[in-house]
Amino acid sequence: MNRQVRFIVEACLWRDKINGNTYHACRITRTDTGDQLHCPWQYGYGSQYRTTALDRLVKAEWLPRVYQGEHARYCYERECGYPIYWIERFTTKREMVAFGKAPEA
Repeated sequence: MNRQVRFIVEACLWRDKINGNTYHACRITRTDTGDQLHCPWQYGYGSQYRTTALDRLVKAEWLPRVYQGEHARYCYERECGYPIYWIERFTTKREMVAFGKAPEA
């Protein structure tokens, strides 16, 4: 199977060492147009950023309609040949907050 990447999701992760909480911010790039979506920083542990990104893709209606249901969005990758390329990196809090902000128009 030939994998065609449709979206690139970059996730910046930060861990508050004092309280032990983890946070993330995401930036989603559509490979065919170069358009971007931003997910502001929020609490989430482990791979929670994947759920955040999928929810944002549904809200922007970038996923096919059949995958926009409450649970269907989690089947999108497996059924479509894993079209999302995930990049995660740990950063400072300042970098993470800035990363999740949309550029000023």
